[in-house]
Amino acid sequence: MGKLKSERHHWWPECISRHWADDAGGVHWLLPDGEVRRAKPAAFGVIGNGHLIKLGNKPDEPTAWDQNFETEFHNADANFPAVIKWLEGLDYQSDGRQKTGFVPQSSSDELFGQMVESLVSLAIRSPMTREACVLLAEHFRGPLPERERNSLIAINLRDMHRRTVQSLGSRGRATAILSPHREFVFGDGFYHNLASPNIVPHSPLILAPITPRLAILYAKPIQYAVEPRLSTLIVNAEEAEMINQSVQIYARKMLFYRSEKPELSDEYRRDEHLQFSSSHNIVEEMMCRMPGIKRVNMPLRLSQEISRHR
Repeated sequence: MGKLKSERHHWWPECISRHWADDAGGVHWLLPDGEVRRAKPAAFGVIGNGHLIKLGNKPDEPTAWDQNFETEFHNADANFPAVIKWLEGLDYQSDGRQKTGFVPQSSSDELFGQMVESLVSLAIRSPMTREACVLLAEHFRGPLPERERNSLIAINLRDMHRRTVQSLGSRGRATAILSPHREFVFGDGFYHNLASPNIVPHSPLILAPITPRLAILYAKPIQYAVEPRLSTLIVNAEEAEMINQSVQIYARKMLFYRSEKPELSDEYRRDEHLQFSSSHNIVEEMMCRMPGIKRVNMPLRLSQEISRHR
């Protein structure tokens, strides 16, 4: 029986993090206490053996059930660069006929599906989701031993990505958001409701910064018009800051930025993965403004989909 080798697994894949490097090649990590650390992109977003299942009682004891499921994310990472290039090349300028600012775009099933898979992979791998995977167990049992805790996280994560991607396919609506006046930030948590390891939500909703200038809003409400499936939107500095504030609420220990250092929010300083307390927030309001989605189709409150956790 072979022993699984230790590996560095990225929850913030290098094909994404490299876009956050400044002119000198570094990314800034802002901690909740205000400390700033700087390193090359590949040094951040790493969890040692994060996608390994090891069930032995001792670190060097292999079992028949040990598994490395890092390959579950290979397709998403392989397609992400092309997805970013495609989204960056879309038309973001309105011709004046769209009063809302959203510009409809054409999209093939293949490209849209690749975008959804890559976006889902970010949500599933994030430390926020990892914490949610052990939330129930720790609620009843208290703090778990590190090895048992890591094994439980890995077991719950293993099939989440595949299950969610199969459920969503190329369905739903998405908006590529361009911020020319204010850089986005990224964190170890961001707005999404895919935190349950066993259930794909009826109305998935994700808002994820992909580069310092590009974010993706994805939703699959219960009812929506088939077209336009994809749109683009330019946001001003104030709107970009509101999106950044949502990242600070859901992040816990890691907030990354390229060159524009954000002002820390009170929520991020608490060193917890938090959530909006009301269903009426900037993300859901933006989702309801997307072409073909009505306000009556607003998804369940996030408090019903993702528990507040420490």
